[in-house]
Amino acid sequence: MKRIQVLVLLGLIVSLSACKTWWGKDDEDNNPYKGMTAEQLYTEAQKDLRKKEYSTAIKHLEAIETMYPFSDYTENSQMELIYAYYKNEDYPSAAATAERFIHLYPRAKNVDYAYYMRGMANFQQNRGVFAKFLPLDESWRDPGTQTQAYSDFGILIQKFPDSKYKPNALQRMIYLRNMFAQHELNVSTFYFKRKMYVAALNRASYVVKNYPQAPSAKKALVIMYEANLALGFKKAAEEAFTVYKATYHTTKMDRIV
Repeated sequence: MKRIQVLVLLGLIVSLSACKTWWGKDDEDNNPYKGMTAEQLYTEAQKDLRKKEYSTAIKHLEAIETMYPFSDYTENSQMELIYAYYKNEDYPSAAATAERFIHLYPRAKNVDYAYYMRGMANFQQNRGVFAKFLPLDESWRDPGTQTQAYSDFGILIQKFPDSKYKPNALQRMIYLRNMFAQHELNVSTFYFKRKMYVAALNRASYVVKNYPQAPSAKKALVIMYEANLALGFKKAAEEAFTVYKATYHTTKMDRIV
């Protein structure tokens, strides 16, 4: 009985090996880049990028990764692939490729570019197609991968303080910080209008504590003042008003809406 089981098992292994060989050969025969060298593929990809034919460039660059994973062109082709994915608006692939490049080539000369593009790809992922054409208020949307983008830009600035991408990364961090703060303020205002004062107070307090430099912090202090008064917490309301006066140098408090 055991002998029969062994023979059956060996037969299955042989069958699977044959299938693997067959499919591997079929894939190779169907490879449109069969016979091209890594240099030729890279040259063609460069031509594609210059002509802004990003989909075709991606195919050539992916072929280098598949056919010549250890060639002299692999590192540069991976860098170009990040860019091609990004320009082709395939942001998840751009972010994943940038992440892989960082792990494979942590000491590469231009690795700061991979950090930057990882942030850019995560920044763009959930903005939607209309963000490029219409002046949408993104604070009403869930931040999604933009939270990760904020972290990505922060890591870039920390690791590469002299990077040429630092100024742009800083600007985007400020934009994201203000957007996150406004998002929390939107939720706080929503609760306040419905007289859900505890929830409104918690969200407003979060804005003041975590985003004190954001423009939304001013109105968050107003909500803290009004919500505390509505809840009967006069001392806490006075503290919010004191912070408001000291921060904005005025005794006249803005209205919530």
